[in-house]
Amino acid sequence: MRALVVLTILALGLFTPLDPRVVQASSPTGFEVAPVFKAFYDRYGGLPTFGYPISPPFHENGYLVQYFERQRFEHHPEHAGTEYEVLLGLLGREVAEREGRDLRRSDPRPGHRYFPETGHNMWPGFATYWERRGGLRLFGYPITEPFWENGLLIQYFERARFEYHPANAGTQWEILLGRLGAEVYTGDTAGFSGSLPDPRAQELANRINRTRQQSGLAPLTLDPVLTRIAQERCDDMARRGYFSHTTPEGRTVFDLLDAYRVDWRFAGETLQRNNYPADRTVAEAARSLFASASHRAILLDPRFTHFGVASATSRDGMHYYTVVLIQR
Repeated sequence: MRALVVLTILALGLFTPLDPRVVQASSPTGFEVAPVFKAFYDRYGGLPTFGYPISPPFHENGYLVQYFERQRFEHHPEHAGTEYEVLLGLLGREVAEREGRDLRRSDPRPGHRYFPETGHNMWPGFATYWERRGGLRLFGYPITEPFWENGLLIQYFERARFEYHPANAGTQWEILLGRLGAEVYTGDTAGFSGSLPDPRAQELANRINRTRQQSGLAPLTLDPVLTRIAQERCDDMARRGYFSHTTPEGRTVFDLLDAYRVDWRFAGETLQRNNYPADRTVAEAARSLFASASHRAILLDPRFTHFGVASATSRDGMHYYTVVLIQR
């Protein structure tokens, strides 16, 4: 009979009252193109094609990504050394499906280029732009027929939305790419309702706020940006198997707060990991955090007003939890 070995690693707590550092950047959005994406960005059109970066690089779904006004860049280490090391996200398909666009196959139309792979026709006015700016490699196949909406002729491709602007006819702005990157990246947080999609993170957040209220303190407000930062920290530790406030490269949560341009006066982070069964792991994380005087002091500090909570599980079954707290 094998015994279950259960590990509880006491939470690590990090706190600083230092004022945030000011990040200087030449881009009007405050973000720069990450070095890993710079060559691809420049090679395939740069600013006119992709727009300005609107996020720092961060890990999402296991890949290093960075959002631009019109795209999401993805670094795929499994293709290192090939032309596919950097890929564009399938934002056209993601947005088209989210909006309920008609993706059904169509018959070939006279005067249009037909793609049997997806069963759609490319509007002739888009063909030159598609071919000269990167074609299939950059934009993918068309996934809808061209259609008029709000005075624009629109067609969705796997990785882009093409827009014909009649008001700009005869100029270089006649055809523009839709700002899908901005729509998707903003959409991740714009409708944030104070609840988390991760049930374990939500349960831990509830336990923290319940304990604060029992201690006579105001509950913390869930913040989508802080939650994104917490998730990035969790995912990185679970993926690379370390447990520390400092990454192997020497970065901390305060670097991420600066990168995401979060304005804060006080900031703190608590970490916990355990390999308890799924039905007990959150309770153990909360117990461990509040059992430590130093970590309890951080979670119950009355100066904190907002927090982000995240969890991740490594391949070996270890559960990681991160709580990021700030006073704005």
